[in-house]
Amino acid sequence: MIKFFRKIRQQLLAENKFGKYLTYAIGEIVLVVIGILIALQINNKNQERINRGYELTMLREIKEALDKDINNMEDGLKALEDLKQSVIVLATVRNGSTYPHDSLVYHFNNVSEGGIAVAINYSPYESIKSTGLDKISNSELRNNITNLYEVKLKAVEFWVNEFIRRQLYKKNDLVAAIFEKEIVPDTTNGIKVEYIINHELIHTNDQFDDFLVVSGDYIPIAVRNISYAIKEMKSQAKEITSELEKN
Repeated sequence: MIKFFRKIRQQLLAENKFGKYLTYAIGEIVLVVIGILIALQINNKNQERINRGYELTMLREIKEALDKDINNMEDGLKALEDLKQSVIVLATVRNGSTYPHDSLVYHFNNVSEGGIAVAINYSPYESIKSTGLDKISNSELRNNITNLYEVKLKAVEFWVNEFIRRQLYKKNDLVAAIFEKEIVPDTTNGIKVEYIINHELIHTNDQFDDFLVVSGDYIPIAVRNISYAIKEMKSQAKEITSELEKN
């Protein structure tokens, strides 16, 4: 088409028909401009398609990470419930009841060593954050994801982990003050240190009450915080799923 206009232009110039030449020259310019605009539009659409593909890939990764973290936290809630039951058993023994030695040792070890650590997988979020959160085209979804990872989950993670860490230190100190130690074989043909657990010390040592309080008072608070995190994560996962289903 451009060659055609050039041929016409040359012919018009040869015939000294300037007015018609000007018309064809303008037409040629318009044609070039239209071609450029079409090329830009195609390029923009291709770039939008690439950006959307990247966005959906990262949203899927965030969704997968959320699902795994939710499962881990739900397992943590089960562990806390088991820990709570062991505290109840030890409190019952403290009040005078007796339990078989093996059962008593199990519940004591469960309480003295038990706890939970909240570990959030931030990797997918940090990846899309490093390339620009504006890659998430849905502004409401972008803000909600940012708030979840930057505020809500960090607060729960810090509070649970830091508080339980302090409680573990307190429990260890109380156990060491109440019970004597002994060296026993372990499963690797080596040796390990264990505490000698018996009903008499549980009944008579007043520090055992402190041990039960330290072991049990954080459980309801931890359950509340973790349950809150699970609720927020499930809500966000549902929102991401809705965005993914648009394509």
